Formats: sequence, C-alpha cells, structure tokens
Amino acid sequence: MKIISFHRSTPFHDILADLQSHLAEPKDRQPWSCFDDLSCLCVNEQVYARHQQHFHRYPVTVEENVTVSVHSEEEIPWGVRYVGAERLWKRGRGAGVKIGVIDTGISRDHFELREQIKGGISLVSGKQNGHGTHVAGIIVAEMNQRGIVGVSPEAYLYDVRAFGDDGKSSLATILRAINWSIENKMDIINMSFGMPQYSEALARVVEKADKQGIIMVASAGNNGGEVEYPARYKNVVGVSAIDQKGKLADFSSRGKGANVKAPGVDILSTWPGNQFRTLNGTSMAAPHVTGLKALQLSRSRKTKE
Repeated sequence: MKIISFHRSTPFHDILADLQSHLAEPKDRQPWSCFDDLSCLCVNEQVYARHQQHFHRYPVTVEENVTVSVHSEEEIPWGVRYVGAERLWKRGRGAGVKIGVIDTGISRDHFELREQIKGGISLVSGKQNGHGTHVAGIIVAEMNQRGIVGVSPEAYLYDVRAFGDDGKSSLATILRAINWSIENKMDIINMSFGMPQYSEALARVVEKADKQGIIMVASAGNNGGEVEYPARYKNVVGVSAIDQKGKLADFSSRGKGANVKAPGVDILSTWPGNQFRTLNGTSMAAPHVTGLKALQLSRSRKTKE
C-alpha cells in the first residue's frame, strides 16, 4: 500500500478525476481509499507501480503503509515482582529449561503461552478448566509487550494433562504423569495439587524423579492446616501462599513440608480464550517457585559453558 499526499494548491477532486481518466484498466480506478479533506489517496502497490508517472504529474509525497503500534506494555504481576524475577532476568530468562506442568491442561493457543509450549500428553479426556492455563502463565507468560509476563518467560513448558474439568484425578493417573515427565527428561515438575494421605506408590515415583535430578515443586494445600502430599515428601519443594504484605494466607497449609512461601493471593494470570483472571491459592504460589528454579537452573548451565 502506498499513501500519496498531493499539494493542496490543486483541488483534490480535480486531481482524482484527472488520474482516473488516465488509468486504462477499470479495476485500477476503484476501489481507492480517499481522504478528500486531506488531499490524500491510498492505492495498492501494483496500481502505483503501473501508473507511477501519472501520480507524479502533481507535487506529491509518497509514503509506505508503515506499521503503527500502541504504546502498551505488559503488566508484571505483583507476584513476579515480589519474587525478584526482574532482577534475575538480567542473567537469563529460563531459556531451554524443560518444565512439566501436571494439571488440568493448558490452553495451547493462548497468545501468551503458545510459543513456549513444546509438547505434552493428555492422560484424561473431556473439557479442560482454566486452572492449568493459569498456572502456566505464572511460569512462562511471554515478554511480548501486551498482557502479562511470567517468572521465567523463556522456559519450555510441557502440558501434562492429568485432571478433568472438575479438578479431579486419580492416583494412578498422577503416577503416569510423573513417570511421563521422567521419561521425557523434564528438568522441573510443577504439581499444583495434593491429597491428604500418604501414598507409598507416589513416594516411590517422586523418589525416582529425584534420583534423575528432576526438581519437583508442589503446592502445600488450601486447608489452612497440615501440608498435603506430594508437597510433604522430603524430595519435593512444598510451597505455601502469602499475600502482598508477605503474610501467610489464611487458607494456606503450613508446617512440616512447607519449605518456602510465595505469592498466592490475587494472582493475575492467563485464562482460556486469550483472557486473564485473578485467582487465589497455593496452586498459584507453586509456579512462582517453579519459575525461579528455572531461572536458577538456566543461569547455572550458562556458568558451566
């Protein structure tokens, strides 16, 4: 597209009538985008190339149809700021670190996530809910001048769907999900879920992952009492939730197994349908830690190179 501005000394309607009379092809005459009060004309590249000499019979300024961008910036959610991610980005943003998100599934076409999702598996059928998408955004929402940004925006995400749209799964499915993460060589596994009772089988697969050098991060629970499993296992980083004042959230599980605290109140993140939503929970706290682990791991790999 060419944008042609004519000198105002000649009436624009006279210029337009003259130009159209010299154009042999009827298809070249219309449609044109005219701004009569500006003495400006927009024509496509082909028409301009064929009839350039006619346009330049008059004093003109010819411009390209350049791209114009809004002056918007992505929001850095308070949780991402709180954990110090901005400072750490100076030394890397998690590039190449493989993170398995065992959850309800991730909206893979979300504009904040689609470039960072590198694979995955669906172990359940049916519709998704937004929980997994929200968790994913906290970890890897892109730096793209719109929306939000995650803690480790260049990490690689793997969508390990193990929960139905009701937020429920089975122990057997969780075992398969963790095993898939081991077999596919994840560096980190985010587990924003839990159960109150100890499981020997779950303990064994967690131990297996730990022996493979996989970092496991899990939400402590939202019962306000004891930490749930898998967060409570010694091989797992259990994460409780705090608010913007650094206070432990009333709903957050606490005590043995809660190794760290992270933002989990009023957390803005991605939601299906290219949307965003604010949620509360230790499920939101865990991915902040997962993102930090990714930044640390990426940085340590760079140091060894």
